[in-house]
Amino acid sequence: MLDTIKQFLKEHEIDANAGFIIAVSGGADSITLLHAFKYLNLKIYALHCNFNLRGKESNMDEQFVKRFCETYGIPMSVKRFDTQEYARKKGISIEMAARELRYNWFEEMRLKKKMDYIVVGHHADDLAETIFINICRGTGIKGLTGIRPVKDKILRPLLSRSRDEIIAYIEKNQLGYRTDSTNNSLDYVRNKIRHTIIPVCKEINPSFLNTVQENCDTMKEVEQIYRYGIEQLKASVISEENGEILIDIQKTVNTPAPYTLLFEILRPYGFNSTQIDDILNSCDAIPGKQFEAGEYLLTKGRVYWRLFNILEKEDERTLLADNGEYRMDEYTFTLEEHDIDDSFEVPQDPSTGCFDVAKLTYPLVLRHWSTGDWFCPLGMKRSKKKLSDFFTDLKFSAKQKKDCLLLQSGKDIIWVVGHRIDDRYKISPTTKRILVVKQSKTIES
Repeated sequence: MLDTIKQFLKEHEIDANAGFIIAVSGGADSITLLHAFKYLNLKIYALHCNFNLRGKESNMDEQFVKRFCETYGIPMSVKRFDTQEYARKKGISIEMAARELRYNWFEEMRLKKKMDYIVVGHHADDLAETIFINICRGTGIKGLTGIRPVKDKILRPLLSRSRDEIIAYIEKNQLGYRTDSTNNSLDYVRNKIRHTIIPVCKEINPSFLNTVQENCDTMKEVEQIYRYGIEQLKASVISEENGEILIDIQKTVNTPAPYTLLFEILRPYGFNSTQIDDILNSCDAIPGKQFEAGEYLLTKGRVYWRLFNILEKEDERTLLADNGEYRMDEYTFTLEEHDIDDSFEVPQDPSTGCFDVAKLTYPLVLRHWSTGDWFCPLGMKRSKKKLSDFFTDLKFSAKQKKDCLLLQSGKDIIWVVGHRIDDRYKISPTTKRILVVKQSKTIES
């Protein structure tokens, strides 16, 4: 066991002078870790979590770990958690709650104690059990790579050793350990696999755990090849335009595995397998079909599926209080008031808006569209029109709706920027003073 840890540190280029937080439940694997790291004279600090899930048994685990650390002169800390309350508040399982609580605390203590790594006692049997769990849950290639020996600051030096080898180390060194009574309960998926499936596999293949380890190593390389291929295909079908991700429909369909490629592109944005099936089946549908996942929307066009964030920007607004320059999003707005004369002609440039100053209420407000907005489009004789209908008339995409800016005076929208002013605020024969607002792309210095 000592050679295993020394080899692990060497293989992963971990400095033996580093500081190690040892997660100690009191079970055989964590006690083995703690004893071996202490025997190797490494810098260690032990942490024990009491999740208060097994009454007196949990407290006895805590007392055992404390006595063990006192005997070997190992500094340690204990933290007690109300795991059930945490799980209730978060709406997650007890197992997930315990995982979140312990790893959050481990990282907190690693930083507080100025240590370098967190060491946990997962071993070869845990690896095999995890593979079966992942197969049952359908986690794809990644799930078949098993448990990583090193992930960020977390180390698992015992992954190559079996539970039987760990027990043998415990007995040889007369260490003693605690057994969690729930480990025998078949109410938990992992325990069902541990007590029913793994023994049969070992009976069929006495070197089953070694075989699992070899297969995991192989699958790690397979996953690397897979990732390389996916990235190459993604690069060939994806482009960007004004903050949108464009996915070329025909190129995607013509790849060797269109579903898998689309799944890898869209899964990080919250789309599930059923939605991705529907999206792929929409490739021959008429443009306009939409698919939503959380804050993201994907729309089907003639050439591309377009993906973008649809979070409303209602709280983002800029006040235009006087003549001058103002910025919002990627635009600069220039305001200039002046008296009108007979030579003035209303600009035809859609990025310029002209308004009767006598009708305005300052400060003006620049903001994004919100549901329920309306205005009176120029030329409609003050007839109200919902902006949603106005956008439909202009065949706006969902992205264009999200990005569209509005200029507001008081409670009235006076300009759908770049498209139409409000009829109520137009220049008339009685207008004496005008406000000219010009929109332009901001040029960063």
